[in-house]
Amino acid sequence: MKRRIEQWTIEEVYNNRDNFSQADYQRNPKLWKPADKQRLIDSILADIDIPKIYLNEISKGQYEIVDGQQRLYAIWGFIANEYKFASKDFEELNGKAFDEFPQKYREIILNYELQFTIIKNATDDYLKTLFLRLQLGLLLVAGEKLKAESGAMRDFIFGKMVKHPFIDKINIPNRRYAKQALCAQICINSFSRAKLKTFSRTRYEDLYYFFREYREITETEKKLFEERCQHIINILDILDKNFKDDAKNLRNRSFVLSIYLFVEDLYEVDKKELEKAIPLMVPFAMKILKRLKEEAKLGIHRQNEELYRFESYLSNAPGEKYQIEKRHDKLIELFEYCLKNNGKIKGD
Repeated sequence: MKRRIEQWTIEEVYNNRDNFSQADYQRNPKLWKPADKQRLIDSILADIDIPKIYLNEISKGQYEIVDGQQRLYAIWGFIANEYKFASKDFEELNGKAFDEFPQKYREIILNYELQFTIIKNATDDYLKTLFLRLQLGLLLVAGEKLKAESGAMRDFIFGKMVKHPFIDKINIPNRRYAKQALCAQICINSFSRAKLKTFSRTRYEDLYYFFREYREITETEKKLFEERCQHIINILDILDKNFKDDAKNLRNRSFVLSIYLFVEDLYEVDKKELEKAIPLMVPFAMKILKRLKEEAKLGIHRQNEELYRFESYLSNAPGEKYQIEKRHDKLIELFEYCLKNNGKIKGD
């Protein structure tokens, strides 16, 4: 592996932007808010040094961005007039796009030199480790860290699973790979219950080792892996068939995980019971969500202790194994009570 440092003007970088590509493990290239982008342009105008950018040289003149993607896209976007400037120090430029800047300010930006560390002949593992260690500003969340992994489990979750219609419909933002993180939480628990007959904690470190366990699958593991992945897709098919457009009302990852695990239980234990229960599960879930919202508005004057307890399982340390177990048991209890009492929520 070789490493060198070079300095290029913003004009050179902009004119050659087609030679830059996004690494597979990188986060969304346009994650920064307008204020973040404007602050960067303000720093350039004030000739303040900004952190260097790391590139992986794929071939001569072709680069993959390892770190600095947000900075590059903010600069390219401004020069392309995608957003307007705002600053306390350059008030005369406020509300102007790049093309509306006086010539002297445009030249300051175009002549500003960016520093690059260019890496050549590095392994994928080295580049992914470097990427993770460089995240000192906007800290990576679990989904972004998991995207930097590789292997069969990562490919299933970031490929087929996250594209499933049910996952697509739920009202969890695509931003920062939140849906992929939920998919990972579903998978680790589905696999854990199949192999160990127990739930699993869903902190990042647990998901990290789970991904590593299925990074390279042996022939003996392949059948179990493929069968379990198809099993997960089958459960999602059932959820999609029954929730339909109501899936857009599902906004809480912990609640979605619990709904999935509840349906998976019925699917594995008694498919005839599942056929009876699942059509009733949807109105029950919608009613629970409505009542949780109503109770939350009451604050300290909450009236339903059962829902308060369930809500605490959803919001307090939701990724802990013991909380997932408690949520699971409580959801079953609430559902069975609802069925036996003509749709009434326990505690009302």
